[in-house]
Amino acid sequence: MRTNFILSVSALAVLSTAHAQERKFPNSYPTKPYETSLIEEKIKRLTETDDFIWDAFEIESKGLTKAKTRNQPWSGYFWAINQGGIANQYRKSSFISVLDPNKKNWKKNVQEYKEFREKVHPKIYTLDEDDLADLSPAEKYDLLLGDTSFDLTNRIWDYTEKWGQNNKYSFVTDIEVPQNYVFKPLTDPKIAPWEGFCHGWAVAAGIAPRPLKTVEVLLPNGKKLKFYPTDIKALLTLMWANSSVQSSVIFEGTRCNSQKPIKDEHGRYVEPECADVHPGVFHSAIVNIVGVQGRSMIVDKSAGFSIANQPVAGYEFVYYNPDTTKTGSLMASMVSAKEYAASKKDRFAASRNKDATHIVGVSMKLRYIDWENPKKGKTNDDDDDGFGEMKFNYDLELNKHGEIVGGQWRVERDGDDGGMFGNSTGQPDFFWVAPKNWKTHFTGLQLPEWNFNRSQTPPREYALAARGAHSFVFEESEKYQGVSPKCPLTPAADPKGKQLWVDCTFRTPQPQPLIQVVNKLLELSRR
Repeated sequence: MRTNFILSVSALAVLSTAHAQERKFPNSYPTKPYETSLIEEKIKRLTETDDFIWDAFEIESKGLTKAKTRNQPWSGYFWAINQGGIANQYRKSSFISVLDPNKKNWKKNVQEYKEFREKVHPKIYTLDEDDLADLSPAEKYDLLLGDTSFDLTNRIWDYTEKWGQNNKYSFVTDIEVPQNYVFKPLTDPKIAPWEGFCHGWAVAAGIAPRPLKTVEVLLPNGKKLKFYPTDIKALLTLMWANSSVQSSVIFEGTRCNSQKPIKDEHGRYVEPECADVHPGVFHSAIVNIVGVQGRSMIVDKSAGFSIANQPVAGYEFVYYNPDTTKTGSLMASMVSAKEYAASKKDRFAASRNKDATHIVGVSMKLRYIDWENPKKGKTNDDDDDGFGEMKFNYDLELNKHGEIVGGQWRVERDGDDGGMFGNSTGQPDFFWVAPKNWKTHFTGLQLPEWNFNRSQTPPREYALAARGAHSFVFEESEKYQGVSPKCPLTPAADPKGKQLWVDCTFRTPQPQPLIQVVNKLLELSRR
């Protein structure tokens, strides 16, 4: 039985490989190499400088084979949508349910919040200090502003409810529906447990200073309201997630929408949307952004349908000879591209950049900051952070000047597919970085200074300004993007018939906490 089992699995592996070979994409990477000019253009765009380093010898001579970010990004939570994002309270026994097979637990959470709102919010000032400390970051923020209608909190829960009911299509406002069609998107009332605000946390963690200690605010009734470092991180996360800066981040790669991305016989992803992170671009970007500039960048750590944005904290790599797989210096590890191809050992010879004269292998360890469940810790520092690690094998193609002009992801160092159970390159799905001028997206409004020594609650003007921030709506339309988004229409007489895609407009609520409040809390936590 054991022998038959192994033979049957092997047969399936062969069939799977044959299927992948039938589905090659000859006009895109990794089958079609990038032109040198495209590599150069991408690195320039990502690093925002003409003075980037892409000479492998210069990278080695300057000690850039390993580096850390100037400041360590901080661990935080991705604030799952199914739990109400930053409007979720500490009183919850679990911040995220991964055991809900139907992904509908958001309904229960929304209902629990509505019951709590009805019973407790009207008498919020009667709560003792321990109960106040258990409120969600959003509720604490509203209470700090003296807003007992809890405007930000309710807007966040309303978003959760609408997202669960009809996903993004809940926010379609303009659409022309031809006769005999109906606008009824075929979406399930589900929210995946990984959906949240990791795009806000991951970028804020690498740029915003770390909240160091709990801030205690004296409310008008004489009770203390505690903002833990986690609360301040939560407000920073939402502020960055829903800011206009998200429309200006510098992105490389696209989201892979396949549950099981197609691979070729070498274990490389071949679908364009899953294979579009080029190792040469990735290598040069991380060396320049992290190694030279000391900044963090964000990687989606797995090529697949789910998204897990993680802030990079550092990297380290070694060179190896792609023919012998032996580790060594750059010079000792390089092989002639022409000789490597002639030996028939280069599995990717047909996909090499025409400018490549040498090939060198790279084994990289990428260190990133991992997310953590929210906690009522009184203080926070670098030692509290959790780390994760990604490991890659890839080769780089160098031209006669030593510049990186191409490359291929590898499962094993020699380019093998790793066998039946290990055939994954482990490459990121996409990566991105905040623009250097990110501060222009956080200018805030002209408001009176909040002198905390004089008053531990913000000036009155803050409450009205906050309502404006909470009600921010992002419009996705031809007017703003130049290209109209599309929405599906279903034949009225045949719900399972072919869908028709038409122009539409999305107006998505993106409630944001007031910048001045968040910045003041952050400042106080670092005194």
